[in-house]
Amino acid sequence: MSMNMFFRAFTPQELDKMDADHLLIDQWIWEDETYSLATDVETAWDVLNVILGGVGFPDYPYLDDVLSNGCVLMSAEVVKDHAQKLSDWTREQVLEGLRNLDADTDLYHLEIFQEDEDYLLAQFDRLGIFYREAAEKGLGAVSYPA
Repeated sequence: MSMNMFFRAFTPQELDKMDADHLLIDQWIWEDETYSLATDVETAWDVLNVILGGVGFPDYPYLDDVLSNGCVLMSAEVVKDHAQKLSDWTREQVLEGLRNLDADTDLYHLEIFQEDEDYLLAQFDRLGIFYREAAEKGLGAVSYPA
């Protein structure tokens, strides 16, 4: 079984409510599906996180008492910041980063993306689109591995 990284966009008010009552996180993501936008970057999260230097994958504030493996809540400001930083990256830079990874680097499913660079680029594109659209709508986000 593979672990994917999921992203769900919510209004700032919804994020505040989830931050105050963590039970809402599971309910609104898995049961009610009340989010405004959704994507996942499949198993590319570890490789992209390293190549992008953490852009798109903030690790704060981490809540470990929700969902199956915890989550990160991102304010609308954090989403906007990551959208801007991601827009500075080109597909060519992502490929260059992939090709320059140390051969001994132990990243989740690295070999898949080294064999199929277009697959990695598709996940990079999905990440950028999610952040751009969420930022344009003034939304915050929840990211979580599952």
